[in-house]
Amino acid sequence: MAAVTIGTSNLTFATVSEGSIGLVQSFSEARNIEKNEVRNNSGDIVAVGYYNATTSYSLSVALIGAYAVTAGAALAALANATTAIGSGSLRIDSITINKSNDAFVTLDISATGYPNVS
Repeated sequence: MAAVTIGTSNLTFATVSEGSIGLVQSFSEARNIEKNEVRNNSGDIVAVGYYNATTSYSLSVALIGAYAVTAGAALAALANATTAIGSGSLRIDSITINKSNDAFVTLDISATGYPNVS
């Protein structure tokens, strides 16, 4: 049954399906960029350069089948991502499989999106 929400309209509740990976339990996205500052002879910053934009993704899923993708492999897309991968590349940094005697098997994935690498 879908959640019933009451209150402010246009709020988004929960996650969307990530295809055949599993049932998404949590998802996060962090946009990053490096910067270089130029200082004058008084130590004041007089110029700033921003470069090397990346996006870090982290998701946890309850597995619904076998999962064979390895670290370093490419992910085609992430349905929960708010930034489009576009012509760039999305690579898996790490995969963790969690098992317990009182919980479902979950899979944690960390990945990085590189907008300038195809």
